Amino acid sequence: MHETFEHKADIGIRGKGKTVKEAFTEAAKAMFSVQANIKKIKASKKIKISCKAENKEELFIEWLNALLSQSSLKNMLFSKFKITRLDKNKLQGFAFGEKIKKEHQLRTEVKAATYSGLKIYKKKSWIVECVVDV
Repeated sequence: MHETFEHKADIGIRGKGKTVKEAFTEAAKAMFSVQANIKKIKASKKIKISCKAENKEELFIEWLNALLSQSSLKNMLFSKFKITRLDKNKLQGFAFGEKIKKEHQLRTEVKAATYSGLKIYKKKSWIVECVVDV
């Protein structure tokens, strides 16, 4: 499950999952849902994503910013995500999407994922959240 939440100037995103990997991918969906209707984005092209960091919190922000970077470089939007490796300081995976089209109903551009409101914790499921700069 993914969702957004209110923040004074920007937008909060949250991902929930049975595993940290699933929570990270759901947060990515939340972030791209800020930008467009992700139900209208075909997962037709696969882009490899790799990042490193000192810990899981930093890795979460690196993951989101790597997705934004690839989205911008390739003029694409993503709707599906798969993480193949996630450990303490390395993440490898894929983003699936297509070139930006009118049908995507573009909304607000996300400039970056920030450390503001950054949390990774487990209740019944894993929850990851942060504020994205719009």
